[in-house]
Formats: sequence, structure tokens, C-alpha cells
Amino acid sequence: MADFRFSIDLPVTSRWENVDLLRTSVQSCFTAVFQDVDGCHAIAMVTGELLENAVKYGAWTLTPGSFRLRVEGGERGATITVENPIVPDDPNVAALIGTLRWIGGFANASDAYRAKLLEIASAPRGGSASGLGLVRVAYEGNCTLDAELGERAVRVKAVLRL
Repeated sequence: MADFRFSIDLPVTSRWENVDLLRTSVQSCFTAVFQDVDGCHAIAMVTGELLENAVKYGAWTLTPGSFRLRVEGGERGATITVENPIVPDDPNVAALIGTLRWIGGFANASDAYRAKLLEIASAPRGGSASGLGLVRVAYEGNCTLDAELGERAVRVKAVLRL
């Protein structure tokens, strides 16, 4: 198969039901293009998780409207970018950046995933959120994660190797 490029760029309203619609649509599109069903599942899973984070942690009361989903790449890999509005001093923004730095401090995503599972297993029951989401995305999606902070938005990018 000859090398090819693909691109999806959508402004999406910040409704929970759109996360599943987009996850399913992305998986269907890539299943039609790629022979690697696992790769298609990974792209859809990463897309869905990043969209969920955007809906959950976006500053929607201050900035109602939409976020942006971009999926682009070729037969060797894909980049998924989700951009959503933020309040810069929001603790969720600091937690996002901290989590991405923590993941990046490991030799690979598998090591970060194991460390997070051990941390969760040793934590008292009924505590706060596990923080497993982005670590799972890096590990199961076979990707690197990065974030770019703007004045009023955060852009989270996952680069997958297919």
C-alpha cells in the first residue's frame, strides 16, 4: 500500500453524548482504512479518553460552546489533538501537566502504568480519583502524550505509532 495521509478536524459541542458518537465514528472510519483492527481500536480509545477529559475538565461555564478534535496521520502513525477552554489557575490544569510530566519520567508507558497500578493498589479504599486515565491512554494506546497551554485553552496531543 502506498503511503497516505488522513485528517479530521472538527469543532464539537461539549455534550457527553458527543464523546461516544465521535469515538464510534473515528473507529468506523479507521476500520475502513486500516487492516489492523487493534490499531483502529487504539485510535478510537485514545480519542474517546481525550474527549472525556475535555468534557470533564473544560471551563464550560465560563466558555460555553465547543472544543476541537483533530486526528491526522498516515499509515505509520496518528496524532490526536483535543483542545478545550480552561481557566489557567484551575487545579485540574496543574494536575494534567503534572500527570504528563510524571508519565514522561518513566522509560516507557508500560513502566508508568505498572507504577500507577501499584500506587492504586496500595492506596486506602474510598480515596480520591485514581488518576489512571492518561497513564492507560499512554500504555494501551502505545502513544506519547503532551499538552500545550494557552491563555484560555489547553491542547492535549497523543502521538500513536501504528
